[in-house]
Amino acid sequence: MKICFGVVILLTASMMTQVVAAEQSSGLCGPLRTFIGAVKPDETKSFVFRTSWGANFNNESEAVLSASRCETNGEPAANEVCLYLMKHASAEFSSIVVEQAISCLLPTTQFDGKLSIESGSFSITYGTEDSGALVNISLNEDRKVGGMAFTVTADGY
Repeated sequence: MKICFGVVILLTASMMTQVVAAEQSSGLCGPLRTFIGAVKPDETKSFVFRTSWGANFNNESEAVLSASRCETNGEPAANEVCLYLMKHASAEFSSIVVEQAISCLLPTTQFDGKLSIESGSFSITYGTEDSGALVNISLNEDRKVGGMAFTVTADGY
């Protein structure tokens, strides 16, 4: 009986995580699309959203369970994305934001709940043939800073 109850709890938590991720994805889409839309032809803009689970970043002495920060290079549109991520993104499950960003730019893309992106790099063309950006999305461990680095770079064309 205990095993069945545990399985029900795990399945329920898994489904709830998928629903929350889908709901948060729609909130990320506006700021992310605005950021990419602000990139002009022959211009490159990027931001890095950093998360650490179980420890602080390497240059911080305070002990914490999780940490997050965002680097925008002073880009106003990147600041809006970072404000959203700082409020809503998970430090523990950093791969969710990658799935959300891809779903924002490619709305017909569906991810199975069993997928967990530990690291990777993805390139997406966003816009029209005549105007838009090549968007590079990556998630990688950053041993120098500590934690994970979610990076979005948009090269305008």
